[in-house]
Amino acid sequence: MAMLLYPEKSIRYLYEVGNYGGIRRAAEALDVDPAAISRQLSQLAREMQLPLLERRGRNVVLTEAGKLLAEDYAHTHQRRSQLDRQLKDLRHKRGGSIKLRVGQGMVDEVVRHVLQPFSRTYPDVFIDILSGDMQTTVSLIAKGDVDMAVGFGPIGPPGLKCLSFHRGPICAVVHSQHPIADFPQIEVAELVNYSLIGMDKNFGIQSYMNAMFSQEGFIFSPAYSCNLFSSAIALSQAGMGIAFMTAKVVEDDLIAKNLVTVPIQHRIARESQCHLLRSADHRFTPAAQHLWQLLVAFFEGTAGAV
Repeated sequence: MAMLLYPEKSIRYLYEVGNYGGIRRAAEALDVDPAAISRQLSQLAREMQLPLLERRGRNVVLTEAGKLLAEDYAHTHQRRSQLDRQLKDLRHKRGGSIKLRVGQGMVDEVVRHVLQPFSRTYPDVFIDILSGDMQTTVSLIAKGDVDMAVGFGPIGPPGLKCLSFHRGPICAVVHSQHPIADFPQIEVAELVNYSLIGMDKNFGIQSYMNAMFSQEGFIFSPAYSCNLFSSAIALSQAGMGIAFMTAKVVEDDLIAKNLVTVPIQHRIARESQCHLLRSADHRFTPAAQHLWQLLVAFFEGTAGAV
């Protein structure tokens, strides 16, 4: 069958279904109607005259034919991403470009302590700085859409080169007049008595909070949920609840915004980690390698490798 008959959009959906382990999860990640994905994949299977998906327990997995199409899409997408970077270099007439993805809570540190010295050494390198959750970050690195990333979460993801560093403790962040503001520390069992401020489910900090509450026999039930740390800080500053972050994230806001941090008395909170991530088989330019080394040196100096 001619390659022209292979619709790229449908094959991309197939790839994402295999990547996320199900049509509904892929649809949520792509912000697409699950029914639309299902229709396109059914049409693709009819055109190919081969089954592309099969159910295995509660998950959907790719058949051999599905894997072949998904692998071809991944390789093609990676080559196009490389071409896009090369063309961007020419458009900007720079010494190259780097795509860096940084978790929201660490952007300020990375800019001040890593990107500033980097820009003095490589002033002509174009840097595309993105921010977002760990799950999307891992997917973007695997597809070649991001060169390297700084993420925060319970586990370093498999399949990538990953250096992990201690980041804790995770703290309750409250207004200075909040009832727990003077506590030296606080246990999970005490937190359930107050209004809580959660983050989107894909945030590393929320994974940690859910795990701590689960271990203690509770369900994390927030009064508010945010997809920006600045929103969570604003709610906490207004005295509307307890936000959760590492002390490093809010250290500049403590005095300016009348906030205090109260460490959570729990092993998971004390052992929280951040991760430096890159593809295991992606070759860096000299500039990208230098940026990676600066990131490693900074996080080694502030925390210590796990």
